[in-house]
Amino acid sequence: MNRAIGRAVSHVRHPDLASKRLEQEHRFTISPMSSDARQDASRRGCPMRFEDIVSDVPTLADEHDDRHRLSAESHAREAAAFMFALPEKGLAGFLYPWVDNKGLAGSAVCLFGPSLAEPVKERFEEVPVPDSMTFHDWQVSGLTMRLGEPHRSVDLSFQGQRVQIECHYEAMHPPYAFSSHEDGCPSYYADDRTEQHGRLTGTLTIDGTRHEIDTFMQRDHSWGTRIWGLNQHYKWFHATTASAAVHFFEMQSFGRTLLRGYVFKDGRMSEIRSVRYDFVYDDNMHHESIDVVAVDAAGRTTAIASKVFAKFQYDADPMIMLNEGATIVEIEGETGSGWCEFCWNMTYYQFARQHVAQFGK
Repeated sequence: MNRAIGRAVSHVRHPDLASKRLEQEHRFTISPMSSDARQDASRRGCPMRFEDIVSDVPTLADEHDDRHRLSAESHAREAAAFMFALPEKGLAGFLYPWVDNKGLAGSAVCLFGPSLAEPVKERFEEVPVPDSMTFHDWQVSGLTMRLGEPHRSVDLSFQGQRVQIECHYEAMHPPYAFSSHEDGCPSYYADDRTEQHGRLTGTLTIDGTRHEIDTFMQRDHSWGTRIWGLNQHYKWFHATTASAAVHFFEMQSFGRTLLRGYVFKDGRMSEIRSVRYDFVYDDNMHHESIDVVAVDAAGRTTAIASKVFAKFQYDADPMIMLNEGATIVEIEGETGSGWCEFCWNMTYYQFARQHVAQFGK
């Protein structure tokens, strides 16, 4: 095992800082729930109305849940990722639909974990779709995606040869858009992207074996330019429990480190201001655990412990390697699941992993 520490040593039992009142809060309703009622509902895992959530994250227009008009730039595309973990079944996976600026659309699914002898991957190759087709009724080959109320629900169906999925997603909080950050979204990575957590219910069938699904899901949606090779490294982290959700995306490009993300707990959503983390590698430089301490704009400190139970390597582009980890998480005593993806420049990764046992502590 090799332990690495980012920014500063972090301990999962970090004491909470006293919360500070924000100078300005964005509420989704004129008459929200009381603070005590919000916190009680959140702790009990009761779904909260978006209108009752207090947030310092600006509201995103409904239209951005749907398909966008893309630029003519050669790397322009729109994609969504639906990530889910089933640790009790030894399974994890993701469903990934996309469309490019030429109107070519495809989708892929990948399942992996200790209950499978090897990853199961299926893909529907790109086919032309009309400009008029929206995500409210997106039917491309064996994939169907139908948005419900914007930013709140999605119905998904994937009908492959080995894998069939029929499921419904319900969001637990409003989306976080990178454009809401004061420095916006890095233009080489997207015009904008959103991150959101929620609950997934339905069925997953693998080679004829049917599994009932009732678990947490992490959802992202991005549109615009995607130049994978400009990422020197990044950490894409998600953790979800019945009453809390944490996301951060720390990107290192052009010698700069950028941070985006949020904490949702106690009925309040707040943008992340800083993160500290402590992680452990295996001998292939694939992370096995990551403990995080996040401080948000509301002055709250949130500690997350996460352990990887399923790993997968995804060479999404010749320039990079994505090391995927589906996780079992704990946020302030409450267990759940999540996802952590490390992106590496391929040349660096292939070289560094040969030395991780000796130097990567």
